[in-house]
Amino acid sequence: MSDNNDKPEPIISEVKRNLLGSLEVALFMREGRDRFGDTLSEAIRSFSVPILLFPLTIATVTMYPSTGIADNSANTIALLYSLRLAFIWLFFFGSVYLITKEIDRKQYFYRFITATNWLTVPSTVVFIPIAYLLLAGTHTWDELYPIMVCIILYTYAFTAFMATHVLRVPWELAGFIVFVGMAISNSTMDILHWFGDMI
Repeated sequence: MSDNNDKPEPIISEVKRNLLGSLEVALFMREGRDRFGDTLSEAIRSFSVPILLFPLTIATVTMYPSTGIADNSANTIALLYSLRLAFIWLFFFGSVYLITKEIDRKQYFYRFITATNWLTVPSTVVFIPIAYLLLAGTHTWDELYPIMVCIILYTYAFTAFMATHVLRVPWELAGFIVFVGMAISNSTMDILHWFGDMI
């Protein structure tokens, strides 16, 4: 990352740097942690990554909606999942901020946001084969579920690896942070199903 006195880094260089970092983290390489920017501006820009990838999620859940929201229109499902994503960001990053403040690691918080958002790239890539097999109709959800569980555990593992090295915390605390994220994700999904039934 360039020095503050240098010219601003070109966006294309920033994208390449963060893509490389996300790949290295997904391969459990420590070098990946220093690829991610630690400024507020880069953390804000990093939200564009999950936003750009979000239509893939919407396409999948629209074609295979959960039972709680299956009766709603595609636009309603997209709105519900968009609100869910916003709440996940709010509660997860809010929780991590409180943790980093408590353990005196707040200086790494922006880098954590940037890394988390860029890790949606490898997380999405590893799920693409599953989505393709479902959409092609060659396999059922029950057949692919064991593979899905393994992929989910893998994404949790490299997310915890990232948290360990970006925040400079023990594995146990990184695992707790991932658990918090998982709990928030599951809770918001339950709320989404409940709200879907109400409307």
